[in-house]
Amino acid sequence: MILLGKPYYSSLLFICWSEPPRNLQHMSYQSCTRREFLLKTAGYASLAISGWMFGRHLTVYGQECRRSTALVYATRYGATKECAEWILAGMGAPADLLDIERISYSDVLSGYDRLIIGSGIWANGVDQKILDFFEAGRGLLDEKLLATFIVCGSTTATIKGRAHIDGYFSSMHKTLSKSPSCSRAFGGRLIVEKLNDEDHKALTAFYRSFLQTELRDWDRTDPNQARSFGSALFTRL
Repeated sequence: MILLGKPYYSSLLFICWSEPPRNLQHMSYQSCTRREFLLKTAGYASLAISGWMFGRHLTVYGQECRRSTALVYATRYGATKECAEWILAGMGAPADLLDIERISYSDVLSGYDRLIIGSGIWANGVDQKILDFFEAGRGLLDEKLLATFIVCGSTTATIKGRAHIDGYFSSMHKTLSKSPSCSRAFGGRLIVEKLNDEDHKALTAFYRSFLQTELRDWDRTDPNQARSFGSALFTRL
């Protein structure tokens, strides 16, 4: 609406002031009285002012209708950031991508109308800073939260996997009066050579003790699934 408003009234001003109508250009005191001349000129001036006011209202209305959106994410080795980028690509709408490690909680909570929040899942579950952000937004996020997502190794293909995913979301949403209508779990990725020593030791022990297998690379990220989720979110902006 901003794009429609300003050109509209500016063009009216140009027409009315820069190039007077032909009937005024050729008007003389022989064809009308001074009073008639002034009345007709005032009429065109009113038209210009009306056009300016119309465009002004369009501009203000457009500004009031804009909603600022941000996607806040926590990532450990990059898979969640990539997933967040795919979601924004699917949305096809302006939104800021914010790393939880680099933001002021209060500034984000007060500065955006709509928030999407995502976390990678590690040994301890949801990233602690994401949980801290939910706590900081207690009360505010009930109105601002558009959707949540996680990136993890669990899948919905098994009962145990679904139980894990439900548990992750429960920990994210515990400060909310109600869970958001849109939540999605996406497949993650593990590249063994990128792990730091602490994570490598912890995961090796986990794989051997609980999964009865050796630690290995795997990748279940899906750009199309993330973009589809973003496209669905666009209708809710």
